Amino acid sequence: MDKKQIIITTSWDDGYEMDIRIAELLEKYKIKGTFYVPIRNSEREVMDLAILTEISKKNEIGGHTVNHIFLNTLGLEDANVEISECKKILQDKLGKNIDAFCYPGGKYSERDIKLVKEAGFKFGRTTKLFHTEIDTGTNLMHTGIQAFNHSSVVLTRHCLKNTFLPPILDYIFFYKGNRNFSILAEVVITKLFENGGMFHLWGHSWEIEKYGLWKELESVLKMLSAHEGISYLNNSECWNALKK
Repeated sequence: MDKKQIIITTSWDDGYEMDIRIAELLEKYKIKGTFYVPIRNSEREVMDLAILTEISKKNEIGGHTVNHIFLNTLGLEDANVEISECKKILQDKLGKNIDAFCYPGGKYSERDIKLVKEAGFKFGRTTKLFHTEIDTGTNLMHTGIQAFNHSSVVLTRHCLKNTFLPPILDYIFFYKGNRNFSILAEVVITKLFENGGMFHLWGHSWEIEKYGLWKELESVLKMLSAHEGISYLNNSECWNALKK
C-alpha cells in the first residue's frame, strides 16, 4: 500500500433483518459494505431471501457458516461442511460468487484458515481491531473499529490478547473518549488521513438496534463519506486492491 493511499471498507455480521437499515445508510453516504450471512442462527432469525437479495444489489454478501457456530469447537468434517456449504447455498440463492468469509465470533484455528482457502474463499475476516493494513499471506482480514461502545479495559485486553500493542499507546491509555465508538473512530480516521491505510468499520445491526447506536453509526458514516482521493470498497475489493 502506498503511504498516502486510503481505503474505507465496512462489514456487518450475522445476517439480521435490520441489516437492510445499514444498507440504506451505506447507500445514503456512498460507502460500500460486505454483509456476512449465516444460513441459520439459533440466537436470532436470519433475514429472508427478499431482504438478502435487496442488500446484495449494491453490497457484497459473504459466508458466515451454515449454523453460525464457532469453528474451533468442531471436528474437521463438521467444520468443512459449515464453511463449504454456506458458500454453495448462498451462491445458489443469489446466483453470484461468494468470495468473502467471516469467522463467527472471530474464533478460528490454523486448520480453519486452510479450510476457508480450500473452499474457494479469498480470505477469512476476523474480529481483531485497530488494523490499518492487510497481510495477504495469512489469508486473514482484520478490522479497525467496531460499531459498539467498548471500555478502555476491554480494548486494552483485546490488544494484549492478540499481542498487538501499538493501539494501546495510540488510542487507549491516552484517550479518554473511547467509550463512544464514534469519537474513537474520528481519532483513528484523522490519523489515517495523515498516514494512509485502511479503515475497516464493522458491527452487528442487532447490536446497534439493541443499544440504540444508530445515531452514532450515521455520524461515523457521514464523517467517512465524500472525501476526494479515498477508495470506498467492499471487503473483497479491498483485499484485491491490497493484494496487488
